[in-house]
Amino acid sequence: MSTENKAVSNHTYPVMGMTCAACAVSLETYLGSQKGVEKVVVSYPNQSVFVRFDAGVITEVRLTEAAKEIGYELLLGDAAKGSDAAALRAAQSKHHLKIKLLVAALCTIPIFLISMFFMNQFPHEGLIQFLLALPVILFSGRDFYTSALKKLRHKQSNMDSLVAMSTATAFVYSTYQMTLFYLGQHAHHHNNHPHYYFESATVIITLILLGKYLEERAKNRSAQAINDLLSLQPTQATVIRNNQEITIPTAEILLGDFVIIKPGERIPIDGKVRSGQSHIDESAITGEPIASAKTKGSPVFAGSINQEGNLKILAEKVGSQTLLSQIVARVEQALGSKPQIQQLADRISSIFVPTVMILAVVSALFWYIFPLNTPQGFALTTFINVLIIACPCALGLATPTALTVGIGKGAKHGILVKDAQALELAGKLTDIVFDKTGTLTQGKPAVEAVHLFPTDLLDEAQIRQVLFTLEKQSEHPLAQAVVDYLSQSDILPQAIAQFTNLPGKGITANVNNQHYQLGSWDWIATTIQPQISNEQKLLAQNLLNDAQTVIALCNESRLLAMLGLADPVKDSAKTTVSQLQKEGYRVHLLTGDNPQTALKIASALGIDNVIAQALPDTKLNYIKSLQAQNRIVAMVGDGINDAQALAQANVSFAMGTGTALAMESAGVTLTNGQITQIPQAIALSKQTLRTIHGNLVWAFGYNLLAIPLAMGAFFPWFGLTLNPMVAGAAMSFSSISVVLNSLWLAKRK
Repeated sequence: MSTENKAVSNHTYPVMGMTCAACAVSLETYLGSQKGVEKVVVSYPNQSVFVRFDAGVITEVRLTEAAKEIGYELLLGDAAKGSDAAALRAAQSKHHLKIKLLVAALCTIPIFLISMFFMNQFPHEGLIQFLLALPVILFSGRDFYTSALKKLRHKQSNMDSLVAMSTATAFVYSTYQMTLFYLGQHAHHHNNHPHYYFESATVIITLILLGKYLEERAKNRSAQAINDLLSLQPTQATVIRNNQEITIPTAEILLGDFVIIKPGERIPIDGKVRSGQSHIDESAITGEPIASAKTKGSPVFAGSINQEGNLKILAEKVGSQTLLSQIVARVEQALGSKPQIQQLADRISSIFVPTVMILAVVSALFWYIFPLNTPQGFALTTFINVLIIACPCALGLATPTALTVGIGKGAKHGILVKDAQALELAGKLTDIVFDKTGTLTQGKPAVEAVHLFPTDLLDEAQIRQVLFTLEKQSEHPLAQAVVDYLSQSDILPQAIAQFTNLPGKGITANVNNQHYQLGSWDWIATTIQPQISNEQKLLAQNLLNDAQTVIALCNESRLLAMLGLADPVKDSAKTTVSQLQKEGYRVHLLTGDNPQTALKIASALGIDNVIAQALPDTKLNYIKSLQAQNRIVAMVGDGINDAQALAQANVSFAMGTGTALAMESAGVTLTNGQITQIPQAIALSKQTLRTIHGNLVWAFGYNLLAIPLAMGAFFPWFGLTLNPMVAGAAMSFSSISVVLNSLWLAKRK
């Protein structure tokens, strides 16, 4: 079919039924094989699938049918879209999984106790275990069996397939032994019951359900962070149509529309100011705590908040074109990617599962056809042994147990490790890139310099009182910083009259029948023009050169006060940067702040690589440019504006005092917000990864050694074989070994 005749459609559908990362691979492969489908990208964390297809060849209904054929469901229509619907589905899925886990645990615990500690202690223990195991098999573990059957019909397999076959075999074999016992076939046992393996089947299902439940909780937190970011976009906006102001849904704003933004409202589009003056809180985009002054021609971004005056904005980017929407899309894409260690595990598992099944069948057939003086039932025993001893319990525990111990150990020191990719690459880092605000600095303005100029009528204490009185009337972040500073002196506000707020400039008011102006240095010096000495001008210039924001107070004739404000550097920043540089890391500074401030901070900390006025895209591209030079890059940040760079970096550290999105985008969260934890986090990551590697080697190595024994390969020469009881014990021992190795991680320094 020619390109001209194609009806290409691009859609993203929510998916139900994906229970593991291998499910995403299966769905991606199967949908991609359908005629008319050009591209499929499945995001397991977001439980969604993007499909590009020719609508003239395949329909959405057929795509849904294809997904159902291998056990998944694509959700169509408006009801499936939106954050509320996604949150409802996530909550329902988590609730159902929790119920299955509780049922499995309540039934498995008594089975485990009977089989491990009270074997042959009382009559009918087999029947009791059978009745307790039924809910676990038929209810809690049902999805494993239905998934395995659907995969089998389409010649596919995953870990669900091995779980289903091994647990079903253990259950059926145990049920068979119980039936023979009650039919009198085991009369020679007298009061002893045959050995059952109900506990193997139920423990496996319970442990795997526990892992899936913990994973579901983590996915829900990731999805909530994305929804919180989307909430920055207002749902309604005021636009000018036919010379009238009307309120419309944000989705209906068109390019070229004039949008009216009132004080306190969020901006719904990217554009430029056409009229009006104000200060805008752009911390969601730039990360900078000090509001940015906006006048005609100034750029504005969706998600930022108008603090003061009315603005008329020309819409230049709307919908998915806005910077905010691009941040969401890129973070979702990054969250859907897989770390290398997980990809390796997926590849090994894709080979391991069918190989184990084939070996179990081959060994059973061989001993059935060629008994070679083996005991009766040897063929069935080897089949069961292979499936039980090769059960993925140890393999399934290898990574999560090490992560759990590592995360718990880190949490005690304020370090939260999130993903294996951070663990995998932490020891190979070459560069560490820092955001400035909230990372190297405190993240909010503070008064750093105060210069008072008393007169015959006003002493220093009275000037401080006027400053406190005026700033108490303002909600500007700089005003709050001044109030916090002066509050330490137990100053009380005075009566105020004729208060006027001048957006982008300052405020005026009468205090004790005297008129005062308080605002930016530029406004006071060039517009109000009180008496200012050359010494005072030089003082102001020195503060500006030191990258401080300068505000001034004057009355009708004289300059009374000058204050310098800045975002102070954290006490620990210098020590941490020096330590990282001594360990061989190249340190970089990226900030949305102005060049003067950036260079001042960099100079104080000894950082040579500096980029100022960096928007989220700038940070993202800077990380990519380093990676293009084969550098292994870590990003340290705390804001929404850092989310793209955090997601792009090989290893990412988020401040726990920052935004939820930054923490979900990062591999490691420093919960106390202290960058002194970065060297500790790197060391912890290396230790945890070594433990994971050790666990994986043990889990796979154990199977490589144990499977030949379970298959009966040594019986003809040495008489060595396993019975299902020993196989079950060996399987348990492998899991215990993995857990003990993980617990040892907690003892290391």
